[in-house]
Amino acid sequence: MISFSIAFDPNKGIGYKNVMPWHIKEEFKVFRRNTMFKNIVMGQTTYDNLPGPLKDRYITVVSIDPDYHPEGVEVTNDLIAFLEEHENDETEYIICGGASIYRQAYPYCSKGYVSFIKKEYEVDTYFDVFDIDDWDVVQEEDYPEFTFRELIRKNEE
Repeated sequence: MISFSIAFDPNKGIGYKNVMPWHIKEEFKVFRRNTMFKNIVMGQTTYDNLPGPLKDRYITVVSIDPDYHPEGVEVTNDLIAFLEEHENDETEYIICGGASIYRQAYPYCSKGYVSFIKKEYEVDTYFDVFDIDDWDVVQEEDYPEFTFRELIRKNEE
């Protein structure tokens, strides 16, 4: 199963100059809770811009560089092949950015972990493919600075 985890502002903004434009401690805790001991997938730029290692997660990095091999993570050079190989697995793979990876993976995702940030931020990167009408809300938690929703893709019949 392919899922995604993302936080975005009211304009679907997700980043500014290759980093998240907000620092919301509670939102980081929600991300950690949702990804702990799971498989996460992210692009090379996102991985390289992490403030430190993401402990207790199994990381796959998508890179077009055939010589890119950071220690302790898997690397794939073909995201679409990876998604097609794993979309029907019982094991969950959670897409964690960046924008290009989200755009390519979105059609394969059957579940979403989404933090809807309440305040607008200065951004230069957007999650423009997201449409709430594609999803049913299965869980919702309200926090002072964001609302977290767990989503399941609606059946397309």
